Amino acid sequence: MCQTKGLGGVHWIVHIGAPKTGSTAIQSFLCGNRERLAAHGLLYPDVSLRGYGHHDLAFLLGGGYPDWAKPQDRPLAELATGLRDAVRSSDATRVLLSSENFYLYPEPAALRHLLHTAGLAAEDRVSILCYLRRQDEAHVSWYNQTVKAQGNAAGFDDSVRRDHGVWDYAARLAPWRAEFGTAAVWLRDYAAAAADVRLDVLQALGLPRDAFAMPSVRPNGRLNRDLLDVQRLINRLPLAIPRKRRCHKALIALTEATAGRDVFDDTPFLSPDRRARLLEDYATGNRQVARTYLGRDELFAATADPPTEAPPPQARPRRGLTPAKLAVVVRWLATHRKR
Repeated sequence: MCQTKGLGGVHWIVHIGAPKTGSTAIQSFLCGNRERLAAHGLLYPDVSLRGYGHHDLAFLLGGGYPDWAKPQDRPLAELATGLRDAVRSSDATRVLLSSENFYLYPEPAALRHLLHTAGLAAEDRVSILCYLRRQDEAHVSWYNQTVKAQGNAAGFDDSVRRDHGVWDYAARLAPWRAEFGTAAVWLRDYAAAAADVRLDVLQALGLPRDAFAMPSVRPNGRLNRDLLDVQRLINRLPLAIPRKRRCHKALIALTEATAGRDVFDDTPFLSPDRRARLLEDYATGNRQVARTYLGRDELFAATADPPTEAPPPQARPRRGLTPAKLAVVVRWLATHRKR
């Protein structure tokens, strides 16, 4: 393979996430610009793309589908053959795969075997691209995601305890470092890239901005605090997860429609003190990551805390799911279903 790709070999780049760092925006951009990327020598292979990413590869390398994901019928061997054929038929000198599920269900050795099957040669190199987000922000965003899309019925505090390891970057990156080496791990700060993470990806790949289409990106919708509780009630029902999340898009739309109207409670989950304690839990690991991969002491740049001003008591919605709030939800869902 490398005789036709150039003497320098092929550069295999695997974007592993982390979750809640703009992965969907990145994947949508890559998928929509596949021809332009190919013109610049980079292959984003169409191997069972789902939601623009290579999630089926990640799930199957990780041992199978989680209960919140809809399986497809193609086995891993068939997907590996498809990847091999896509690489062989391309003149690209770089191959890029992307899924945050590589991070959630890490199997670096299995990934290396997959790349060998697809044509990885001794003179090739592999890079693991990972965006990191400050853990206080990551926990809040991840909680929203797991409730609305993964059937999570637990409260925020229980979810933080359960998912603490998801954001332990030192532990999460260690197996990737062990398999591919320290220099292979590319770390990017999501906060620095959040203005448009697609531009940051182009910078990381050394590609020109003006060569690629940049359509507007719709933010990944969230649920306010009250509507998270509505979805958690739905998640407690004895239903399959795909059925549980049938209402979540309508609830996201209701969150957007009532924003700033004092209909629902949206008090932040983390007070300044709680935020500081949570970050302290990760401080040692973050310093280890910063020194190991970046050659510095601090992983994240100093960031001002989010504003903590609350509306005056008379304007603040009552905490909890009151009958009046539930009536709004029921009317909205009924209207949304008719639409």
